[in-house]
Amino acid sequence: MKKRVERVKREKERGESERVKKKGKRKRWKEREERNRAEEQTRRPPEEVADLLGEVIPGLDINQQEEPGFEVITRIDLGPRPAVSRRDPVSVEEWTKHQDPEGRVQRVAQLKQAIFKGGLCHAVRKEAWKFLLGYFPWNSTTEERKALQRSRTDEYFRMKLQWKSVSEEQERRNSRLRDYRSLIEKDVNRTDRTNRFYEGIDNPGLVLLNDILMTYCMYDFDLGYVQGMSDLLSPILYVMENEVDAFWCFAFYMDQLHQNFEEQMQGMKTQLVQLGSLLRLLDLAFWNYLESQDSGFLYFCFRWLLIRFKRELSFQDVLRLWEVMWTELPCENFHLLVCCAILDSEKQKIMEENYGFNEILKCHINELSMKLDIDEILHKAEGICLQIQNCKDLPRSVSSILGLSSDSLLDSSEPRRPPPQRPDACSNGHHGHFPQTSASVS
Repeated sequence: MKKRVERVKREKERGESERVKKKGKRKRWKEREERNRAEEQTRRPPEEVADLLGEVIPGLDINQQEEPGFEVITRIDLGPRPAVSRRDPVSVEEWTKHQDPEGRVQRVAQLKQAIFKGGLCHAVRKEAWKFLLGYFPWNSTTEERKALQRSRTDEYFRMKLQWKSVSEEQERRNSRLRDYRSLIEKDVNRTDRTNRFYEGIDNPGLVLLNDILMTYCMYDFDLGYVQGMSDLLSPILYVMENEVDAFWCFAFYMDQLHQNFEEQMQGMKTQLVQLGSLLRLLDLAFWNYLESQDSGFLYFCFRWLLIRFKRELSFQDVLRLWEVMWTELPCENFHLLVCCAILDSEKQKIMEENYGFNEILKCHINELSMKLDIDEILHKAEGICLQIQNCKDLPRSVSSILGLSSDSLLDSSEPRRPPPQRPDACSNGHHGHFPQTSASVS
């Protein structure tokens, strides 16, 4: 009787144990099913990803096949990537040797090549940037540049007076001007505040930032002010240390980047499509991975392109990268190859960690900020350019993006055309149209 009781007890315990195991299996199966359903819900098809980012970045709705330069690219053997060498920055002595007795810059192509290879020492930047940005013509004499500065100074302060003279009563009836003033004040107060040139309360550098950006609204009524512009102006003002020179250099730089900040953001759309074409050519496997992770639209590169890596690099590295890119060497759209160089260094980690869209956008890319090696990036970007140039079966779209069909890539000594002259604006701000634009860089 005792043995029978013990046997029944053991069978009951075994039965209870089996029931616990089955219950555990059902629970794990249910949890796994719930995870799978959650992943399916969070995983968006490509067309929905564009809508999602369109909510964050208004106007950025991309249909790659409708964008200029779209071309289906199959796997192409690019061959080995050539080794490249860099050099020391252009010194004051070297810069001076390129000027004739009247101040004209000579051997411009050779000088640009030296700047591309090594950048500029800081003592040269204040003068050299005016040439690189198109404010000064390369073939102008010293006296001609002095006359140009006097004329530009008068023009600048005439535009500045337009918004300075707006009364409180006028501004109450000009919502657009109020909005610009409010947005500029907000952005200026958080732009490069750790830099000694802008740190502290009541810093005069902040006043200059504010005044230049407000004056730019008078200069370009159609565009006005869009978030991100303060990031582009800050390094220029830091180098120029002069309100008028900084304004005109900024105006010429904005002429290059104007489409990035327009309401339809056509410049950003085109660049993202062009970057996709380059990535498909350079590493089809990585591109296919990004596509599989709903990241083929490359929205995580948006901030890089909009403000030219301003928040990804240290302040001094930004100065160097910008002057290198302003040489327009060794090809057109070199900044896209800078993006490719950064992604080339990060692709292994992105794929090994199986990063999806959110991880790439919110975690990995943001974590790269201030950790990038500018020397490594420039070496790799130039090597990629040479590797593409050496390819015999280059797709037409890539040739067009990088301007490789041009007969001479190195000879760009002709000065850029000056920005179009804007008509003087009325002081109450009612001249022209102010589109709603909001290019988010946060």
